Amino acid sequence: MKAGSIKQTGESVSVAMATYKGIVHLRQQVASLFNQTRLPDELVIYDDASGDGTADFLRRIAAQAPVHMRIVEGSRNVGVNAAFQAALAECSGDIVFFCDQDDIWLPGKIETFLDTLRAEPDAAFAFCDAFQFNSETAELDISLWELARFSARRQARFHRDPLGAMLGGGNFVYGMASAFRRKTLERFMPIDCDPVGMTHDTWFALHAVASGGTGVAIPERLVRYRRHDKQTSVVLGERAGERQARLEKARSRAVALIEALRKVRRNVEREACSSGRDAALAIGQLDRRIAFLEARERLRATRSMPGALRAMVNLEYWRQASGPASVLRDYRGTW
Repeated sequence: MKAGSIKQTGESVSVAMATYKGIVHLRQQVASLFNQTRLPDELVIYDDASGDGTADFLRRIAAQAPVHMRIVEGSRNVGVNAAFQAALAECSGDIVFFCDQDDIWLPGKIETFLDTLRAEPDAAFAFCDAFQFNSETAELDISLWELARFSARRQARFHRDPLGAMLGGGNFVYGMASAFRRKTLERFMPIDCDPVGMTHDTWFALHAVASGGTGVAIPERLVRYRRHDKQTSVVLGERAGERQARLEKARSRAVALIEALRKVRRNVEREACSSGRDAALAIGQLDRRIAFLEARERLRATRSMPGALRAMVNLEYWRQASGPASVLRDYRGTW
């Protein structure tokens, strides 16, 4: 069946995918998109200068695809955030799904998301849980929400205070398990942050809830999320040089996260001023989180005992941290 031969009804759907040297798993992922009970109206793929034939491989798939496929080939490697931004710029659907190159969508994913967003017309986005499996396709015992500690209690907090739940530590809105209304994405373009600290999915979800929007948590596991060996951190028995490199990488992530949150805060304040909306609560939440992260990095850098004692008796530090064990880790300069 040729691309674009199926006419869908209701809100139009775009799938935005970024690829980089992804031939090994791409066929399986794309096949899961074509096996949806509700097909997308378009699949937009930005290939981030793979240089290994990925774009040519995708063009061959597009020639026989049951949906319209648009492949944009980058001339140089720009990284995940810029790659997704380039794909988003080509999307025309009312609802936009992010898609990684190496996962597998369950057949009812798109249909379930559309039903959810149709039932919640004011929601800016929706997101679901996911199975996890390794590169040998073996299922892992723990789901993505379980890994992120998105428990029933935290889900209730997200429903009550979405920004507080998101800032409270640990991302649970994953791009490949989420869908956004395009009008929400357009409000918060460009993706102006280093992916080391914040990736595109968190950027949009944080902006949405900080600006008064809501997200809907779908408890079903509608994606099989592939875990790669490099995603598993093993620190036991590491050499001193390896430990130092790991700590430096963690510090870089922390600094990039703080800068990204500052940009989210500025954007939220700017939009509130232009729209006349009261964003004082959200700005206060962002300010407190930024202040905590800055204080934590100072404590990790100085390893000051007086600083650690002040943190132990600082109510706001306790609210933002994870108790005395967290303060001890910060004082020792570990992660």
